[in-house]
Order: sequence, then C-alpha cells, then structure tokens
Amino acid sequence: MAESAFTVQVEGLDELKRALRQLKDSDLNRAVREVNKAAGEIVKPEAKRTAPAGHRTPKSSKKYKPGRLAQSIAVVASANSAVIKAGSASRVPYAGAIHFGFPRRHIKANRFLFRAMARSGAEVADTYEREITSVIRDKIES
Repeated sequence: MAESAFTVQVEGLDELKRALRQLKDSDLNRAVREVNKAAGEIVKPEAKRTAPAGHRTPKSSKKYKPGRLAQSIAVVASANSAVIKAGSASRVPYAGAIHFGFPRRHIKANRFLFRAMARSGAEVADTYEREITSVIRDKIES
C-alpha cells in the first residue's frame, strides 16, 4: 500500500526516540505509545464519518456489506508512530481500491483517510505536543 501523503513532523522526535532507546524504560515507552495512540484517535472519527458507505446493487457480491469500510478503521500505535488503517484482507479487501482507486475497474480514488488527517492535523499536532511534554515532565520530576 502507498505511503500517506499527510504526516505530522515533530521537531526533536528523533532525539527523543534515541533517548528512549538508551534509557530502556518500558514505562516511558508505554507512555509515548499511548500519546501516539491518542493523537491517532483524533483522526478516527473524521475518517469514519467521511468513509464511503457504498450501496448494494443486484450485481454486488454477496460478501459486500455497506458500512464495513468505516467499521474497519483503526489506529495502530507504537513508541515510534501511529498509523490509521482501514480494511483487512479477509473482511474488507476492497479498502485499498476505494482509497487509492482502481482504474481497470473504473473505481475513482476516494482518499478519505488523507482528507481526515488534513482536517485534523492541527488538533493532532497540538494534542501531541501537549501530551508528550506532559510525559517528559512527569518522567523528569520522578
């Protein structure tokens, strides 16, 4: 799958990750992962709201159920990043075709995840900055 066109760059994040690796502090890594997840969760409601619902037609596959794409949107976070994903190979295999398009099948790209990130980007950056500062202050004070 293609890389996201929208990312939030945080100054000093590489240095923070390097320091985390050197500290080998599992509590701090867990706290940073939770901050990443919280930042990703901000985008999730907008992505679900704007995900195409689709509709069944007489030619639709029996497996196709409208609304599954929106239900499949999830946030996966680690100490390094947060990723908003949609679809799965078994339940929603058409997610990539919907998001990125499939010209041979006459499916136009509907980049709802990218638009959700663009709309929520400022709030994600503010939340990330506030929460990561809080985690670092708590660690320094303890």
